[in-house]
Amino acid sequence: MQWQEIIYTVIALLVTSVVMYGITQLKNYISTKLKDGNLKNILNVALSSIQTAVKSTYQTYVESIKGTEDWTTDAQQTALNAALETAKASLSSDVQEYIKTTYGDVDTWIKTQIEATLYDLKNTSTK
Repeated sequence: MQWQEIIYTVIALLVTSVVMYGITQLKNYISTKLKDGNLKNILNVALSSIQTAVKSTYQTYVESIKGTEDWTTDAQQTALNAALETAKASLSSDVQEYIKTTYGDVDTWIKTQIEATLYDLKNTSTK
């Protein structure tokens, strides 16, 4: 009888260990998915802010001078800087910190996203 009790105890410990391991893995999986969802939301907010900044800068600055002699390289740089500052001002410090931690320099990342947004706007408006 003692051997059977020992075997049952060992089996119970093994089963408990496997179940606990499975629960831990499930918790980690759920935590990762929630974190990924939050990060996705952070990036969506950032990209939406950048798109809004680009459209706003176009509406208030670029539209009035584009196609004229005032539309110079300097004016283009001014427009880029205005969009950058508008986008950056609309991003919370948490979003900026996430961008800095994940991608490096915040200004460089925003400028890249501005250029990508401009590319998308130019190519969708011509189709």
